[in-house]
Amino acid sequence: MFQEWWVPIFNMAVASAGRGLDLLSTWYVTPRLKLETGRIIGRLGWKGAILLQLPVVFLASLHVSLAVFVFILSLLLAAGNVQGAWFVKGVGEEKYFELMVKAVRRAGWGEIVLSEVGHLALYTVPAATVSYILAAPTSMCTFPWDVRVLALPILLATTFYGFLGTFRMLTYLHRLRGRMLF
Repeated sequence: MFQEWWVPIFNMAVASAGRGLDLLSTWYVTPRLKLETGRIIGRLGWKGAILLQLPVVFLASLHVSLAVFVFILSLLLAAGNVQGAWFVKGVGEEKYFELMVKAVRRAGWGEIVLSEVGHLALYTVPAATVSYILAAPTSMCTFPWDVRVLALPILLATTFYGFLGTFRMLTYLHRLRGRMLF
């Protein structure tokens, strides 16, 4: 009986912890969501952002692999949020936004894309390499199958974060280029 209900509760707790870290780190850096790169969250506001987590957490409760995927992706998002937060906190959310708009207008689009593709490579190349090693025949790879299965959502989350982070930042910077400051 205990085994029937504790697994989804545990999965839900793992996913909730990850989503909570992402939301908390977003609030820490941009309490007014001025710097939020995700359009949906920026439009929904904080109440909508919190409500949007409910179906994600529910889906993650269905399988441990989904819970691990959501947790790792959320952890990477949270780390990305707080990376450089000292600067945002030092100059303020509004001033940082103005600096971003000015900088993105001065930089060439090729420079921006090249810089952001580095983010993509940072996360996808190691994940692809480890995936290749784990997918190798058992004579080459000594990891048991259950380790490979558990590693899969971690590798997928890492790869997805690389693509998601690059896409969101490029679209955000593209929107900033056309924004009027005053």
